[in-house]
This record gives sequence, C-alpha cells and structure tokens, in this order.
Amino acid sequence: MQTVVRSSWHELPVSKVAELLETDLVSGLSAAEVESRLERYGPNKVTEKPGTRAWKRFLLQFHQPLIYILLVASGVTLALGEVVDGSVIFGVVFVLGVIG
Repeated sequence: MQTVVRSSWHELPVSKVAELLETDLVSGLSAAEVESRLERYGPNKVTEKPGTRAWKRFLLQFHQPLIYILLVASGVTLALGEVVDGSVIFGVVFVLGVIG
C-alpha cells in the first residue's frame, strides 16, 4: 500500500510516516515483520569507508605550493652552507606538518 507523497518526508506528521512505513507507533514491528524486512532490505547499517592512513595524512600536509617553496629554500640554504638557517626552515615546515 504505497501512496505518492508530494511533500518532503520531514514535513509529514508522525502518524503519516508510521502509516507509510507500515508500522505501529505503540507496539512497533512484530518479530516476523522484522525478519521479513531484514531479508528484504538487509541490516540497518551504514557501511564505513576506510580512512586515510596516518602517514598519508601526514604527507598530504606538505602538498602545498608554499611548502614546496620553503623546502627548496631550506635545501638551497643548506647547500650554501647555512646549516642553522636551513635547519630552522626545515624544522618550521616539519612542525607545521605535525600540527596540521
């Protein structure tokens, strides 16, 4: 007994929603109806999307043009023999990646 609903589901009164879902507001679904719906629709479970690994999230922090410029500047500074300046630039980039 499906009826065409012209309004959005969140605008319907509770009694109308219960009627559309073919359930009782007081007693809910019977055990037989639960089994039937489980077979028909499957379990009411959201499938989880696998998350991004921690090392990949860390490396993605450095995927920005300004970070590339700072890393090149650090490398050039180190190549010119300015170890302290190059290390500070690299350290700042690393700290920003950890914080991010």
